[in-house]
Amino acid sequence: MNLTSISLSYYFLGIFFIAAVFFIYFKSLTVKVHSDKYKDNITGSMKDPESWENRNKKMSYISLLWSILSLIIFIYLKFFMIPKLVSVFYVLIYIVIAIVSLLLSGVERKIKD
Repeated sequence: MNLTSISLSYYFLGIFFIAAVFFIYFKSLTVKVHSDKYKDNITGSMKDPESWENRNKKMSYISLLWSILSLIIFIYLKFFMIPKLVSVFYVLIYIVIAIVSLLLSGVERKIKD
């Protein structure tokens, strides 16, 4: 199955927005923990708030990586590539790599325990 490079570019623009929302969410959690007003509401009675904060920082940076990468791919496909057909296989590889990177960040924490 093939898609045009222009329609594929908008797919990556959508991924950019989704990853940017995740970045803002995880970053806001880590920033709010440092203010005394929200600290008790967010952490509550957690056993290990430091590892929770480190995991959220890591997730925010991974989300930032995928949002920047998606924006770069969008710009390349939209403005620098001649419109042609592109295989969906490349999109599936991109999604698998993104999911594996998120899963590996969670597995690393379990290995340390």
